[in-house]
Amino acid sequence: MVKNNLFREISHTADLAYEIVAKDLTELLNDIVQIIMENSDFSEGYNGNASKSLSHLFKECSKKDNKDLQNVIKKCYNISDANKEGFIDDLFDAVNDIISTVDRGYLPVKVENQCVYFTKRRVALRIKALTYHGLQVEFGEKITLRVVFDV
Repeated sequence: MVKNNLFREISHTADLAYEIVAKDLTELLNDIVQIIMENSDFSEGYNGNASKSLSHLFKECSKKDNKDLQNVIKKCYNISDANKEGFIDDLFDAVNDIISTVDRGYLPVKVENQCVYFTKRRVALRIKALTYHGLQVEFGEKITLRVVFDV
């Protein structure tokens, strides 16, 4: 007996690609966090501008009388720029850890050096992970990074 399949492969794009030009690693991580947040759905404290919203949320969480202060966590990443391959591996791990942390209910509110501060907030992520596909870096006066996210 021959079964007729009731499914077929269809073409679709399940990736988001970006080119980021940053003066240093802090700016690069901040841009990546903004990309993640611009491709997320969260209502509380968000006004359509990720940079201003993240800054506002961090100020709110940093107030002495704010109960959310106990929910702020700081994660630091050791991203070495000694060589391209090491940089790409370290950045790949850091970005996917940031995505995983957001997926577990922690919103990034501040980037400082190689550290990202998170506060407890529910976010619906559209981005699933950073992929190695198309991941390229060029060092010069600025860092130029090409990334592809799986969505």
